[in-house]
Amino acid sequence: MFILRFMDEEDDLSVKEFASLTEVKEFVNQNNLEKTWHQIEEVKKVIPNLKED
Repeated sequence: MFILRFMDEEDDLSVKEFASLTEVKEFVNQNNLEKTWHQIEEVKKVIPNLKED
């Protein structure tokens, strides 16, 4: 999963989640965010081992 943080039109911080990096890049291109502040973060989910020893 990828999280995109960016400044929207009102200069507010917005956050969106995407399943792939390709989706993030398409969103950035479609919304002309290339030259505005944005941050892409990859989130790797860790599933804890619930087995007891």
